[in-house]
Amino acid sequence: MADKKQAREAYVLVGLLVVAALVWYFEFSGRPAAAGFSAGNQTYTPINAQDFSDIWGKLNAAQSTEYKSTGRNIFVAGAVPSADPDAPRAVVKSPFRIIGPNPKEPDPPAQLSMTFFGYGNLPSGGPRRAFLLDKEDVFIVGEGETVQNRIRILHIGNESIEFEDINTHQRGSKPIEASPATPAA
Repeated sequence: MADKKQAREAYVLVGLLVVAALVWYFEFSGRPAAAGFSAGNQTYTPINAQDFSDIWGKLNAAQSTEYKSTGRNIFVAGAVPSADPDAPRAVVKSPFRIIGPNPKEPDPPAQLSMTFFGYGNLPSGGPRRAFLLDKEDVFIVGEGETVQNRIRILHIGNESIEFEDINTHQRGSKPIEASPATPAA
């Protein structure tokens, strides 16, 4: 079995040597080189060079020209303004028309339906809390808290409370109101 393997390897080696010899023969045989310039190629003719003095003269003349305004702004489309400033001007209707939905109207400012009737610090020296009245219910809220599921309290001041509608990001404020006096029994 080893003899068959060695014989097969010998045949492959001989085949590869034959292919290499053929490649070398056709590559380096006495064929002329590809078309192009070589030292032995005597058919070369130089290019037909022009006299460029006329071209340089025209280029220098073009570079030395100066821009002189005619009064028209090249960056604005339209007619040249008239020389008489008191002359009646024609109204030019815009050729462009907005196509599509109308612009959305701005959202109304945020509204707090509760009554702001006071503030305090609970415990003493702690963060400021606002007292809000919704019909008969009293809510005690601090800055950053949310009431009515959409109004965030931003700042509790001495005279007013500032808030933001979470959905529309509209801000608003409400001044402090005196709570109605309860009748004495």
